[in-house]
Amino acid sequence: MDSRKDVFIVIAATMCFGVFSKVTVRVPYMAWGYFDQYFLLSLLWWFLYTGALYVAVREYAQNIDSYSRVFGQAAIFGAAATLLKTVIDAVTEMFVRQSGNTIISIFVMEVVLLLFGCAVMIFLFYFAAKQRISSWKPSLNLYAGIIGGTLALYVGMIFYYLFKLDWALEKYSGAVAEVGEEQARLNLSTIFARESAGIGMVVYVIIFITMWLALRKNSEKNSTY
Repeated sequence: MDSRKDVFIVIAATMCFGVFSKVTVRVPYMAWGYFDQYFLLSLLWWFLYTGALYVAVREYAQNIDSYSRVFGQAAIFGAAATLLKTVIDAVTEMFVRQSGNTIISIFVMEVVLLLFGCAVMIFLFYFAAKQRISSWKPSLNLYAGIIGGTLALYVGMIFYYLFKLDWALEKYSGAVAEVGEEQARLNLSTIFARESAGIGMVVYVIIFITMWLALRKNSEKNSTY
């Protein structure tokens, strides 16, 4: 399995997924009850991305007898994964709806996004490519460091914006009193959440690509083909 086609597919698909999602919907999240263009675009990006991951894992496994058949299977897998993500987002919506803080809401959405994307990759490697989980390898330390460091910076950024929110509410207490603290918190957190969404996009692009490379490294000596 020395072909690198799967790596190129994943890198290109992940970068396109991140950029197009950021430009069109900020966070590719299917907010249940809001069946508008953002909902449909999020569906489209998840469908295309998970379908591309399926094609990538088949390239990795060198198990492609017909591209038309693989693309058809990728469409089915992409549709199923997107449907599952929609259900997960609907459940998540129940918890974030009452937060009153858009920074926290976006953070939860992006954590769910990260977990789901990584889970899809793990599923594909260990079921579609028929790889098995091995003991930890020292060669995986680099990937773990990149993922851990990226997550630490991301969490630190969220705490920064939460601190910035409290600071702004205190500094502009007069204006806050005019509109009410709850509304002011919602307005300011929405502004700061939009700023953080761009950084969040970079975070999940880095983590998804690193996760794929880590799974690939972990599977190097575990091939069943």
